[in-house]
Amino acid sequence: MTDEEALIKKTFEQYADSFQTLKPATVIPFIHFPAMLISPEKVAVLGNPVVGHFVFRKVMKDLKLRCFRNSITKSLKVQQLSDNLAVVTGLVIRYKQCKSSEPKTVLECFDLNYTMRKVDGRWKIIVGALTETMHPCED
Repeated sequence: MTDEEALIKKTFEQYADSFQTLKPATVIPFIHFPAMLISPEKVAVLGNPVVGHFVFRKVMKDLKLRCFRNSITKSLKVQQLSDNLAVVTGLVIRYKQCKSSEPKTVLECFDLNYTMRKVDGRWKIIVGALTETMHPCED
């Protein structure tokens, strides 16, 4: 098995950076369809890029309404399971700031568990699961 943990981590970090733009089109290239997104509230199956765009648009619109400012990822770990399958885990802290004069505060915090698959030479997300965390949600 070829060790690609650094590349997998870099790809996930690029996805996370893209997500912060709150523009669905920027994250679609990181997804292998069909894919599944799991949160404590629901499960979304992304059958194709059009459905993926719709789902991310809804999620990102909600974050904008909740004054999303940015997020950070901590304790990111990669476990490569085979030449074309890996699991990425970590902690995400999302911050909000409704007005520039206000301080940033924690919006939400969760553990992430993403399964990634190598497709056509690129690592892509096939399952993203966000779960409640038992970790402190402070920097």
